[in-house]
Amino acid sequence: MNSFQQFQTLGRKQLAIQEGLEMLRTIQVDLVKTRSSANAWGNVAILANATLIPLNIIVNAFELKAAGSVYQMFVHTLYKEFGKSGTRASGHGKTLLATLKQVVVDELKRKSLKQFIPGVNIIVGMSEDSLALMQAAATVSEGGREMNGLAVQVDQKIRALARQLTALGIQRAEVLDRLQKQSRTA
Repeated sequence: MNSFQQFQTLGRKQLAIQEGLEMLRTIQVDLVKTRSSANAWGNVAILANATLIPLNIIVNAFELKAAGSVYQMFVHTLYKEFGKSGTRASGHGKTLLATLKQVVVDELKRKSLKQFIPGVNIIVGMSEDSLALMQAAATVSEGGREMNGLAVQVDQKIRALARQLTALGIQRAEVLDRLQKQSRTA
């Protein structure tokens, strides 16, 4: 390949790498925005779970009775589905706590000690809500680590491409020097 063709080839490679760098920098900016948004929503999830702990203690202490209106029925249904102790946790801990609660409640009913059931509901509910809070915090933390890892990978790729672009620029300058020497001697 003659020097002129080599100069053009190196120029095309430089252009492709420069475009790749621009795309990676755009991705880097988007990742920073996404990471910031994810952190904010993660904090909201943790705070929501933390807020539900005392709320569920109160609700478990004064167990929801039959709803009197459509609105109360709607709120009661939403609470049972999304806010009730144990609905946000998952895994073996949730199963263990549910089993423990059932065994204790059954034993209290068998011994005619029903007045202690709300206390069991409060203690087990608080444990379930604490478990959900810890799981939410772990999920947010894991997501943050993943996003930090992605940010590091993008940064490493940007630095590698920048080094490659510099090397190509040096090669292209050397080829240009040869072309200029050839044109002066010709």
